[in-house]
Amino acid sequence: MGSDDQILKALYKLAIQKPFRQVVQDFGRPTLAQVHFRKLIRSIDPSITITDCDRFYQKALIDYKSLVGLTIEILEKLTENQEKIELVLSKQDLQTITIIIQNYRAKRLDLERVFKFFDKNRDLALEERESKELIEFFHTSITPQEYQSLRKQIGNLKFSCDHLRQLFQQWEQIVDNQNKNPQQEQIKYTIRQQIEEKKQEDEPIQAPVPVEDVEQQEVKDDEVDFADFLNIDLHITGAKELVQIREELRKSKQVFVDKEFPASVRSLGMKFCQLSWKRMSDIFQTNLKMFNVDDSQESRVGLGKWISHRDIKQGILGDCYFLSSISTIACRWPEVIKDLFISQRVNNEKLYAVRLCLDGEWKVVILDDFIPVNSQGNPAFSKNAGSEMWVALLEKAWAKMNIDYTDIEGGDPREVIKSITGGPTWIVFTNAADFKQQLQKCSDMKCVMTSGTFGSNPNYTNYGLEPGHAYSLLKVYNVTHPTKGEVTLLKIRNPWGNKEWNGDWSDGSSLWTEDLKQQVKFGKKEDDGIFFMEIKDFQRYFQAIFVGYFRKEYLYNSIKQMAKRTKTIQYDIDIQNDGEYYFTVHQEALRRYKLNKDIKYEYSYVRILLAKTIGKGEYQFIDQKQQKDIEVHLGGQLTKGKYSVQIKIKWAVPTWNEHEYQFSVYGSEFLRPKQVPRDAELRKAVMLQVARENKNLQQLTTGLFCAMETVVSKGLGYFYYKNTSQKTFKLKNTLTNKQGVKFLKPEIGDNYLLELAPGEDRIILCSLDPSGVAFTPKHQLVQ
Repeated sequence: MGSDDQILKALYKLAIQKPFRQVVQDFGRPTLAQVHFRKLIRSIDPSITITDCDRFYQKALIDYKSLVGLTIEILEKLTENQEKIELVLSKQDLQTITIIIQNYRAKRLDLERVFKFFDKNRDLALEERESKELIEFFHTSITPQEYQSLRKQIGNLKFSCDHLRQLFQQWEQIVDNQNKNPQQEQIKYTIRQQIEEKKQEDEPIQAPVPVEDVEQQEVKDDEVDFADFLNIDLHITGAKELVQIREELRKSKQVFVDKEFPASVRSLGMKFCQLSWKRMSDIFQTNLKMFNVDDSQESRVGLGKWISHRDIKQGILGDCYFLSSISTIACRWPEVIKDLFISQRVNNEKLYAVRLCLDGEWKVVILDDFIPVNSQGNPAFSKNAGSEMWVALLEKAWAKMNIDYTDIEGGDPREVIKSITGGPTWIVFTNAADFKQQLQKCSDMKCVMTSGTFGSNPNYTNYGLEPGHAYSLLKVYNVTHPTKGEVTLLKIRNPWGNKEWNGDWSDGSSLWTEDLKQQVKFGKKEDDGIFFMEIKDFQRYFQAIFVGYFRKEYLYNSIKQMAKRTKTIQYDIDIQNDGEYYFTVHQEALRRYKLNKDIKYEYSYVRILLAKTIGKGEYQFIDQKQQKDIEVHLGGQLTKGKYSVQIKIKWAVPTWNEHEYQFSVYGSEFLRPKQVPRDAELRKAVMLQVARENKNLQQLTTGLFCAMETVVSKGLGYFYYKNTSQKTFKLKNTLTNKQGVKFLKPEIGDNYLLELAPGEDRIILCSLDPSGVAFTPKHQLVQ
């Protein structure tokens, strides 16, 4: 079975799960975006690759001439010819189904009643565990092997009652047909979408936008013919504007000129005001392409050839932080870079667009093909090694969203990593005591990593390094040298495409053996900007690594909100399946305010607390953090359940009593955060749980113990008391020399009074000022 047939088979199984209308609406979009299509198909059949999903999706858009993604109508048309796909039940599967149907008929139970019994969480859908229990109810002796074989036929689905009834009706038909032909050891059958969706008059199916001249091209394994526009999610800011502009240009037969980011000094900034502009279509003429095959990428196939870190050549613009970030991603995940481009080939309208996640919100950046050129008429800034467009266009999109080209000189690589992937980012400093362990963890997680040298060191050039320069950290290797023993090597790339480290483990170093070269996939000895360094040398010359974590199949959702300086905001999030999830508060980048001298903008401290609901008014502490940065996130591996996130932002701009921020959720399933009134008891409940696990209890008197925690990076502190005696204590605590500590209500001022009954424990919460905390506690027993 080919990949297209495999995907169609998965679509048919999806039709059993729920109507396509509901499938699309679950993602809060008018159509199905490419990333959501991937997730759905792979949830049914994990053996289908992301590349195959993307090819199928793009071919469907071309075949059905859609600019807006997969509509409900297209999904229905794709499954019209179901009979072409045949599924084969083995003899074992037939025996299993026969026993289930025989017991189902013998019990004479209404299937709806059975469904309600096994729908333990009352969510009107049977999850995998609940489905398994239902199957075992009708087949008490089913073996794990028999169940797994049957599950492969029906997929990893959540069944509604209607869909479960359809499945049993289908199985009854199969069993009846088998009884007529008992000699058959296997049977072929087709999955049919038997449920008729009710078309509500107030919910018309959105038809795809007609595009008469999009060529219907076959997407092959070794050759990709790109459509003009693909993967436009109309929910993203700027997408509808792009579709409108394109249609107007095609009707008027004109070419696009970007008035928002014009080919003028305004877009260059003062530093580069001497440069002029030229269209790439005029520079490269008939040789111009969006992407080109990199023949040196022998290990890659298909789409991996179209994007390569070797394409990137830096010009006179000092944006190495930007180029090192896209270089790192292009080296290992080329399709991630390719997917940013909504327009994926040269077009007559000279209209192009890319997607970027800016300040936590995915946006469409619309571009023309003008780029800055030098006096010889050649590209002045970053470009591809050949006559391709993608590097220059991506750099131009970054400049457009950050005022002008001058203002993107210098920056934090995490801004770029976040903008490309949407995943969480962080910094690891090379002088950290556990740097090697953190580096190895980031490498094991397959994180995006870039790094930067220290700002000024005249000796750097003697070693082939540039001070204050950003490099891509491509990979970490642990090898054994014949004389040096265990060695940790870092593979690094200079975004210039040349100028390399010339110390130990450089290209011409005598430390290399042929065996070690094979272990680290040592390339040709050439000045291509790629080199190796030992970890101790790396720590000596590099200041930090900038880390980003993402997975190609993970899904992103965000909400733009207003936050008051004095208010705590709470979101409730329902996680349907175990998985990895991250919750992030995003602030606007510093560079957004470079031209606004009236506002002395800086990042504000964010306090964030994550807890899981385990009962009414009962919570399980997950994590907490207080940090001043462009983004603050919590998360990781979480189990199914209901979670709450509480956020407080202490705006650093004095005049801001209220300002906007972006809250995002990112992970293995699509999540919908819901803002709710703050639960005043949540903080106390989870911090009490934390305090009870504190092993550093101090005895105030016989039977009365106290513990304190005031770690500024956590944002919330506490004073915890535990009475293990059989008498009641009255206690007063006064804080002298108090700085940076504020009791939370109902306590106020510098002291509090509490009474503890026998066996009782209590907690007093306080907020911690990020600038520092100081106090002297004075406990007194009160008669």
